[in-house]
Formats: sequence, structure tokens, C-alpha cells
Amino acid sequence: MIEVPLYFQKKLHQDEEMVEFVRPFGLVYIGWVLMSAVLVFGPLYYFFHFIKFGYFGVIILAIIFLLGVFSLIKTIVVWRFTAVVITNKRIIDFDQHGLFVRQLSEAPFINVQDISLSQKGVWALLFDFGTIKLQTAGANAVLELSFIRHPRQIHEVLVDLKEQSSSHTSVNNSTDEWQKDPKLQSFFAVLEKKKKELGENNLKEALDEWLDQNK
Repeated sequence: MIEVPLYFQKKLHQDEEMVEFVRPFGLVYIGWVLMSAVLVFGPLYYFFHFIKFGYFGVIILAIIFLLGVFSLIKTIVVWRFTAVVITNKRIIDFDQHGLFVRQLSEAPFINVQDISLSQKGVWALLFDFGTIKLQTAGANAVLELSFIRHPRQIHEVLVDLKEQSSSHTSVNNSTDEWQKDPKLQSFFAVLEKKKKELGENNLKEALDEWLDQNK
């Protein structure tokens, strides 16, 4: 069972089944975390140096400290609300930009035309993260999933789900065509009538005998 925060679960449809829940690789945020740590703990280390400048030093100290806290909170929020949800029917990309901007993009597998994978740079290959791009037939031509951990595995999952969706769609289309064919409708109507007259077992035996004779 995949544990998914409630915020992401609320976006799922009742007939959907969760397949994968992926967050961006945490290491990509290390720069923001280090900068936040410097801004938070740096002023504390030089506290007595700032005090020498009186109220002006205290104000500067407070501003730097608050900037560090703000940067840390922003990084946590961005990581917390950025994720990719893969269901048996679609891909949902949740992007958090800063504290107050959220973007949601989705692509049903039936609309996905191509899925590509790229890993650029030593760090991406060393820590196994990369970018997956999905070419779709919708308004948003390309859906880009960035900093995905174990991208080759996720790529395989997406390709399999796309193929399953295509097969299911083909079967449904064929079924629709059969249902629209008057001759087939008439044939199945006669078959159903004979089933009621002869019984299911007798009808099956008659059909088997007919098939043996016409081999």
C-alpha cells in the first residue's frame, strides 16, 4: 500500500488506482537548505559583533535571521507539495512554486503519444535521478517530470500503463463497432433466442458439432 498525503489523495477519482507516488530527489534542494542554514545560524555566531552597532546591528541581525527562516520554510513547502502521482489511468504532476503558487498538470494515458527519459550530468548518473517528458495530444503538448529518482524504473511503469491503456481502448473500439453492426446484432439476437429454446448446454453442443463439421 502506497502511503500518500491527504492533499494528493483528494485529487484522485474514485475509479482510479494508485500505482506510484514520486517526490523530486531531495538532494536537489541541498543548496537552498545550506543557504537557509547560513542565514539562520550565521547571525547567531556573530551576535556580539552585531550588538556593537546598537539598534541598527540588531535590526540587521533580525532581518538576516528572518530571511533564513523564510528560505527554509519555502524550501520545505516546495518539497512537501511537489510530487508526481501515477494512477492506472493518468499522470498527475503537482508543482509548488514558492509559498503561494501551485500548479497542477495531468495527462490521461490515452492521450500520451511518446515518453522520453534523460539523465544529464555526473550527479544525475551518480545519484540516479533525471527528467521524464511525456508528449501528449492535449493542450499542454509536453508534460515534464523533473528530478525524478530512479527514472528508468518510472519510465518502464509509464510505458507499461500507456500500452495497457492503448490495448483497452482498442478493445472498447472494437466492441463498439460490433454493437453498431446490424448483422451482428441480428446474429446475437437469434443466438440468444436459440439459447432460451434449447438451453445453454444443448446450444453449446450444437455449436461444437457445427464447428467440427466445418473444420
